[in-house]
Amino acid sequence: MNSERALAKAAAWKRRSHRLSLDLRLKTPSDARKFLREHSVVLWNGKGELPNLLDAILGRIANGKERLTGRAAENCLQWSEQLLQEPEFLECRFFAKQPTALHQDLWPFATVFARLNRSRAEDGALVSRDAKRILSYLGKERSADEKQLKRVLKVSTGSGINAFQRAKQELLNLLIVVDNPSRISLELWEERMPKPVRARADNISEKEARMKLLAATLQSCVLSNEKRLSTWFSWCNQDCTETLEAILMKRDFLRIRHKKDRWIILRHVLSAKSVTSKLTFR
Repeated sequence: MNSERALAKAAAWKRRSHRLSLDLRLKTPSDARKFLREHSVVLWNGKGELPNLLDAILGRIANGKERLTGRAAENCLQWSEQLLQEPEFLECRFFAKQPTALHQDLWPFATVFARLNRSRAEDGALVSRDAKRILSYLGKERSADEKQLKRVLKVSTGSGINAFQRAKQELLNLLIVVDNPSRISLELWEERMPKPVRARADNISEKEARMKLLAATLQSCVLSNEKRLSTWFSWCNQDCTETLEAILMKRDFLRIRHKKDRWIILRHVLSAKSVTSKLTFR
């Protein structure tokens, strides 16, 4: 199979896998729950290589206005809030600094990096002074709402509030902290994790965690332009090039060169007899 045909087949598979078709669009919160379980890594309404809930509700890629207003956007917001009340889903800045739904199967692997980044933030110059102040307070209190944090850190002026928001984003982008929507608070990633997740993370190496998270993301994407991979993981403390080569050696994924680009494709997509043969919710 030549590169052009391989990419076309992968693109068709991706459209169906991401539910970019009216006959496959998500119609209920139950559909959305299955969609998140199937992919493990899903954006809510942001544009990117990953599937996103809003597009799957529409059955096509949303335009700019539809990402903010309309019935699909309202359903996306309501369903995401509903799903985040369930114990198996977490929202974090996992992919390209965007709010990402992460299934509990991946939490132990992400916890490895949350721990590493927290240690680096506390010991070095990984984050700003303001981010360190937030981290120091959360280290004592475990969680706090924004109003409480601003009061304790004496944030009141416009410039102070802007600095606070930037510091908060720093910590979110490194997976050091997560928003807790049920309590409207900010809390340390480690405190958000159930005890079994923390115990499992104890036995996972950084290399193993990086491979698992990159492979899971590539699988959810189905078809990925290799040059975009460097923009995916702001929480990762090194380039993923070596990790990608190790993943390709396992032969679950294939690199396709076409013109000036290199694409990463799920290998079984190219060997499937049809684009519907393996598309089932797990």
